[in-house]
Amino acid sequence: MDLSKETIRGLTVGAAEIWEEQGCLCFSKTTAEQTAAWATYAPRLEERVRATTGVRLDFITDSPFIRVVTAGGRKFEVLIDGLLSERYCPAPEAPSLGVNIGEGGEHRVTLVFPSHGEAGRIAGVSVADGSSVRPVSFRRRFLFLGDSITQGWNAAYDSQSFAWLLSLWGDAESINQGVGGGVFLPGTVTDFGYRPDTVFVEFGTNDFASGRTSGELREAASAFFSRVASVYGDARIYAITPTWRTDGDKPRALGSFDDCRRIVAVAAEEAGISVIDGYSLFPHKDLYMADSVHPNDLGFAHYAANIFRILIADGAV
Repeated sequence: MDLSKETIRGLTVGAAEIWEEQGCLCFSKTTAEQTAAWATYAPRLEERVRATTGVRLDFITDSPFIRVVTAGGRKFEVLIDGLLSERYCPAPEAPSLGVNIGEGGEHRVTLVFPSHGEAGRIAGVSVADGSSVRPVSFRRRFLFLGDSITQGWNAAYDSQSFAWLLSLWGDAESINQGVGGGVFLPGTVTDFGYRPDTVFVEFGTNDFASGRTSGELREAASAFFSRVASVYGDARIYAITPTWRTDGDKPRALGSFDDCRRIVAVAAEEAGISVIDGYSLFPHKDLYMADSVHPNDLGFAHYAANIFRILIADGAV
């Protein structure tokens, strides 16, 4: 039984925009206005903005299998009842993904779209004839704003990045607008109709490396946090200060990495935003790093677990 395009739209989570192109469904984590703001700042970031980070099909079905025909995207992951089950790297000549769920009642199926590179696109989804399919109901809504760490760069599995883990553990619908190479850019914060319960902001490490002076970072961070507080004032908002990086001992134009972290924390506090110390989220050892800047899957697991403990203590989950 083939699902209609309208049904597939209704099963989609994490997209700010969905449209149809040449018979395929296309998805974006940002609006056209946000994409343009990033591209104007740095054209090289446009591909990273257009990546389908955090987008997924998420549904409950009693079908013993699903079949998905992709039309773009290099890597998809499948979670069955919240557990990572499969990873597919479709080739142009073999774009169909088949997932055997098994007999035995209803199961939650989550098809994780590619977080990087070519955006994921869907030509069709089918289930067994007569099967039921319905969207997942979530208890919460999260919004993630950040750079490559929020986007989940260099996680071996996209679904094991910190934003994904927090969304799964928090039973949260979420939109992840992380952009690799991103900095505090107030023009990328827009009201696109999404109403999150909790907003996470994670920037600063690229500002440190970009050549910005301390004054420029202070101005950009303050304007960004003020904009977030204005647009999402009804939500609980957290600023995650820059996490440990192996080359953080090398001063840059704005000063030391500690200076960068302090500037971000002060700007957030002045906007009335709660601060999470990024330095405290995982051990400062190469074991937890994929490279000099990004945590690996082990680092992301600690990163997410420690933030989740904060959410529990704050009554946010």
